[in-house]
Amino acid sequence: MSYLSPYQAWRAVPLPDGAAPHGRALRQLRIEAEKARGFAKPRAAALMEALARVLPQAGGPVFAAVEQWPGDLASDAVIFRLNAGLHALALEGREAGVLRALYEDGAMPGAHALDAALAEALDVHADTLLGWMSHPTQTNEALRVAGLVAALLAMGAADALPCEVLELGASAGLNLNFPRYAVRLGDVAVCAASSPVTLVPEWRGRAGPLPNARALTVTAARGVDLHPLDVRDPAHRHSLAAYVWPGETARSQRLAAAIGIARDHLPLVDTGLASAWLMRRFAEPQAEGVRRVVFHSMVMQYMSADERAAIDIAFALAGARAEPERPIARVGIEWRVDRQAVELSIARWNGREHRGEARLAALCHPYGEWIDWRGID
Repeated sequence: MSYLSPYQAWRAVPLPDGAAPHGRALRQLRIEAEKARGFAKPRAAALMEALARVLPQAGGPVFAAVEQWPGDLASDAVIFRLNAGLHALALEGREAGVLRALYEDGAMPGAHALDAALAEALDVHADTLLGWMSHPTQTNEALRVAGLVAALLAMGAADALPCEVLELGASAGLNLNFPRYAVRLGDVAVCAASSPVTLVPEWRGRAGPLPNARALTVTAARGVDLHPLDVRDPAHRHSLAAYVWPGETARSQRLAAAIGIARDHLPLVDTGLASAWLMRRFAEPQAEGVRRVVFHSMVMQYMSADERAAIDIAFALAGARAEPERPIARVGIEWRVDRQAVELSIARWNGREHRGEARLAALCHPYGEWIDWRGID
């Protein structure tokens, strides 16, 4: 029996008879354009609007891949995968410069030039774009970890303990280096003040996460990913650079600075299934007087229902053993079920008053640009 690659398979399956150009691809592109406008990302919105004009008309394997995608286009971040492929072409100089200008804050291309550049890319580089679409995204946006810092400070305000941090879906592990970043949350400044990576999300909501907290102690940081990236590998660094929307120069600069730190202080990221890895970490002795904190951001949407359930079981089992001298916590930054908001939630276990009840601590920008803090009590 012959095997078809994903690219060949998408090409081999024709569109359904009578398929209209106003199908799944166009609907999702319009949604993404509206979201980009709402988040004040005009260049990303322009790209989505141009793809909405070009992709259905161009047809071909990329259009077929989106239309016939076996899962949910939003939760699988299919359009963002396509964006990464287009950005990669620009970074590699494999287009005439129109896309590079779009992504790098150059002169904004006109609609006609952008449409023509996209039509050529979809035709000439279809295999490359399908390759990017065939695997999950790897953003590793360091600004999101500011939400974890807020959570750690809030928990420490009442119970100041050093923390052991574990991350699910760690990608290249850039978040694990957060003690080496300069973080400011409202009027609270913590971590490494002189760092080249500065995380200063717009602070909304309550005046501050913690009135008097000014320091964090992290005893260890370790992560897991099904397909971790290694910042020592130029191809992996290129992949991280491609997962940035058009016009986000500050994100690209922050990413480059975080990669620079990671090359000097390589994060510890294991390869494996998150649930099994978490079970093994929870089975390891936890030092007395140390809070074990598990963090995940924008990763649950890529996991199967069974995997998410297995992670919940791991927390339930570990939580049942938690005690005041060895508390555990779960900090998640994830899309709400209706995908209308990103929520920062905190669940704590200590064998007494905290028994795993999840609290909505904040609403967040998807890439951490603002935090609308609600508190944890």
